[in-house]
Amino acid sequence: MKLWWAGLAPRERVILGAGALVLILVLAYVLIWEPLAQQRQQIREDISALSADLAWMQQVAPQVRRRAAQQASQPSSPGAAGGSVLTLVEVSARAAGLHESIERVQPEGTGARLWFAETGFDGLLRWLGELEQRQGLQVSQLAVDAGSAPGTVTARIKVEPR
Repeated sequence: MKLWWAGLAPRERVILGAGALVLILVLAYVLIWEPLAQQRQQIREDISALSADLAWMQQVAPQVRRRAAQQASQPSSPGAAGGSVLTLVEVSARAAGLHESIERVQPEGTGARLWFAETGFDGLLRWLGELEQRQGLQVSQLAVDAGSAPGTVTARIKVEPR
């Protein structure tokens, strides 16, 4: 390698040295600076979205507390209060981040029928589990179809008091 370098003309050495320097600078930009800049932008977007979520949560917290206090003071079943199943579904779906994917909510008997469009499957199942465990509701009918994006589904669900 030293012999090859020594065999080059001074002009060729300068050109190769400058080319190596430019190559190092380009690689540093592409491999270090650009990924860091993209990650920084993504973090800023995440912070913005999380700040909006926090503001919404602070806004609905009094409503959720009132609803929880009403439930604690009413020992009757969720369907007995006429429409409280709808309220439970709406408030819990909003808290779980699923409210925007609800296409339609319709009262049916003592329960409610829900239509979801393009919602995350995992989040939907967590929410349904919470409805059964914490809200005293049960899923009596469930139809799920694959959504257009991976991990998303469209669903038709009927929930009723236990």
